[in-house]
Amino acid sequence: MINRKIEAILFDFDGTLADTSEDMVNCLNILLQNNSIKNVELLEAKKFISKGAGGLIDFACPKISDDVRKRYINEYLEIYKKNIFIKTHLFDGIIDTIDCLIAKNYKWGIVTNKPSYLVNPIVDMLNFNYKPSCIVAGDTLTVKKPSPEPLLHAAKLIQCEPIFCAYVGDDIRDIIAANEAGMFSIAAAYGFIEDPKKIEEWGYDYKIDTPSDLKNLII
Repeated sequence: MINRKIEAILFDFDGTLADTSEDMVNCLNILLQNNSIKNVELLEAKKFISKGAGGLIDFACPKISDDVRKRYINEYLEIYKKNIFIKTHLFDGIIDTIDCLIAKNYKWGIVTNKPSYLVNPIVDMLNFNYKPSCIVAGDTLTVKKPSPEPLLHAAKLIQCEPIFCAYVGDDIRDIIAANEAGMFSIAAAYGFIEDPKKIEEWGYDYKIDTPSDLKNLII
């Protein structure tokens, strides 16, 4: 259980709030087809989504040059912009959990490494009952997670001291950032995780197996 008063819960986006895996991997396969490279399977490729476009390219094309990698990343992002909201959806339990947060007078927000020109349109299309109090994207500051700075910036935006914030994420970088920011760190074990066995090495304060598990921490 949370051993301190929490007033706000901040979330990572991909793999924590939203299941973006089908759209992101389908766009990767379009890129691969365009370059005569074998397609990848969703269940394997989704494990690398938390590492962004570069992580997906590295998974699918591990032996390409740096120049080709940069070109593929740019091509991928262009494809993704055109196919950004086809199969993307919120994880089961997210809406109810956020509604519960609002009912209990908690604030909530998003801190993601996904750039704003991608995450903001998706958030708008997801039709949350209650919009986030802040969205800190990968291009909001000059640094990204695992730096704690994006989380600290979010705390300022929602006017909540970091010690009274919890942060939920599905990658070790999320937990590192939360711990260094002085926030209560929550590992989303249902997310896009390369090796679930290593979650226990992340150093989190609490682990959830479904979004609805967060309700156990809301008082």
